[in-house]
Amino acid sequence: MSLSLIHLLRAALGQVLQSGAQRTNTLADVLTSRVAASPEFLFQINHTAALGRHAIATHALVGKPPGTILLRETSYIWIPTDLCSEFVCHSCALDFAAAHPSLSRRVDCEGCNGQTHYCSAKCRDEQALLHQPICAILRDAPLLAARHHCPPDLVRAFLALVAKRAASLQQNMEPPDREALHSAPLTFEAGPEAFSQMLVHTGALNSESRRSLRALASSICDRLPEEIRPPLDLFLRWASQINSNSHGLNHTNAANESMGFGLFPLCSIFNHSCLPNCTYTNEGPQLVFRLLRSVREGEELCVNYTELYATRDERRAELHATKSFECRCRRCTLSPASEEEARLISAEPLVSAVLCDQTKGCPGLLHPCDVLTDRLADRSAKWACSVCNARCTYGHLIDNHLKPLQDRLQEAMLLYSRGLMGGAATPIRAAFESLLQSALTRLPASHALVFNCYLPLINCCSVLKDYPAKETYARTLVEMATATLPDYPPLANYLEAFAQSLNERIKTTPNMPRETRSKYATEASEALQRSLSICQVCYGLNHPKTLQTRDKLRRAEVVAKSR
Repeated sequence: MSLSLIHLLRAALGQVLQSGAQRTNTLADVLTSRVAASPEFLFQINHTAALGRHAIATHALVGKPPGTILLRETSYIWIPTDLCSEFVCHSCALDFAAAHPSLSRRVDCEGCNGQTHYCSAKCRDEQALLHQPICAILRDAPLLAARHHCPPDLVRAFLALVAKRAASLQQNMEPPDREALHSAPLTFEAGPEAFSQMLVHTGALNSESRRSLRALASSICDRLPEEIRPPLDLFLRWASQINSNSHGLNHTNAANESMGFGLFPLCSIFNHSCLPNCTYTNEGPQLVFRLLRSVREGEELCVNYTELYATRDERRAELHATKSFECRCRRCTLSPASEEEARLISAEPLVSAVLCDQTKGCPGLLHPCDVLTDRLADRSAKWACSVCNARCTYGHLIDNHLKPLQDRLQEAMLLYSRGLMGGAATPIRAAFESLLQSALTRLPASHALVFNCYLPLINCCSVLKDYPAKETYARTLVEMATATLPDYPPLANYLEAFAQSLNERIKTTPNMPRETRSKYATEASEALQRSLSICQVCYGLNHPKTLQTRDKLRRAEVVAKSR
């Protein structure tokens, strides 16, 4: 998944205190009624006290193959990130650099001093109603962000919501059938009513965040005409909705590069699971949800909100910080509901466990004892060995094993984030290899912290042209990911990195025996074939990522046949 919005907004929003969530009255829930009235949908919206609104599979979805489209939703608002703002159309999200010249004639808005860019006059005119009320204020967005110590993206998101509200007021509110399917199958666009019913936490923001947001809201309102000026408390509600519901958007032609974020009222009813059965990608400012694996009638449809190859404690801590809930999905509670889930969940202990240090020479692994009831970050929680049954506390493991290794990983990742050029690859590689060696004395070989060492090492070896080491690290990464992850986008990327490492070994080893060369070429083709299968399910047949992978496979098959 792309960079979580919480990392961009945390400084502005602070910690949202968890004290439940507002539950929308079923009878008044516009999304539930719209979905129920539309036979095109293969899911329905259910309501429970524990889960709130959530999507469940209908009988029509049972037996559908992976890759089946569940929903296309156009964003209520979407905001390009500060880094990408110059390079994409603020209406259709066309990438100026990737677009054919005949498709793009960049048009800058002079009224907001070039803060807004379009690929054509058509896109500019389509956005005029929403842009005009905030045009002059957008010019001051960088100044407002700096003055109130918040991300520029948050300022732009607030202004976009001001403009949507102003448009609905100007039109005397939306007609009651605004939240409806388009003529295209399963394509949905929510209106103000559906947006107003998006999840809002009833817990108060801490006082510092509240003051900061009120000051920002006041500065924005001072610049607005009175007739479209929102109440200051509405900005606090919007901040909570952004924090709880935003979806990251990636460049369509580069699946791992963040482009921005958006709000999608219907998509937001899909809850999280660390063992998802659905996945989503974006096509510009539109989200597309697809089935990831087969489901049962009435089964909840879930996507993942966080990194899946992470320890249980890391996943739960991230979700608590970013979404204000403690995850108790079937993976976190070791409660599989099918044979496929049992296979994936069986690897969970190896991802999160610690080597036993309670009995000398014991080969066992330490696991949490009470996965059904334990509380997040409880240092007194008991962990038990799978062999000797000795027990220790979570605090003991944090202090003596996990925290020292996590600190070293953070330091190594900081070096890695600065880039691999100018001779940096050698010391970065040394840092990760030293960390990996230390980690394997305390953690099982499939632990998430061990896993996190391999991708940087692969990239370091690529820069250093150490292709044998790169292939070894890439092979290990794929083996670990295959045992733990469902067939979803990150695994496709790991498979492509592995295929590339095999091809590099072939090209740079002229004296390689013919049998070995043929074996490597075949392995590369098989890895790319599996990657293509994942891309077809998760992105669709005609997505640029799928087409790129198909082209790599075609070339790999030509090489394999020539060996």
